[in-house]
Amino acid sequence: MSVQISKKAELFHKAVEDVWVAEQIWKVSPNNAVWHCTQAAEKTMKGFLRCLNKEYEYGHQLKFLLDSIESLIDVSEETIKNVIYLDDFDVKLRYKNMPSDPTKEEAKAAIMRAKQIMLEFSKNPNSSSFMKEAEEVHLKILKINLEEDS
Repeated sequence: MSVQISKKAELFHKAVEDVWVAEQIWKVSPNNAVWHCTQAAEKTMKGFLRCLNKEYEYGHQLKFLLDSIESLIDVSEETIKNVIYLDDFDVKLRYKNMPSDPTKEEAKAAIMRAKQIMLEFSKNPNSSSFMKEAEEVHLKILKINLEEDS
């Protein structure tokens, strides 16, 4: 059984998956959990820009994406702080055992912040239906996989 998803919900779905993965691994691999949270934030913001039919770069600079979005809509101070928090980890997360490896506490905080970013964009009328679609597709896929495993 395949699950269909609209083009404008695709990136939101990937963001939902990233947060789900982070929630599964944060205790054993904080580094990878935080990486998935930064990816969730990036995909959420790119998904939002896609909903507005705006172009975006394929880089990983969260602050740059945030600047692009702030030129279009008002963004809450909380979301700005959350994006800056996640952006500070940046791409060096992909290299294990760096002096800056995140702690479990930082991974847990990153999950909360990624979820808050997603929540803000899920409240925007330009993207709310697509974020909802992404969450529903994620749940359908989980259900299908559980049924296949039993």
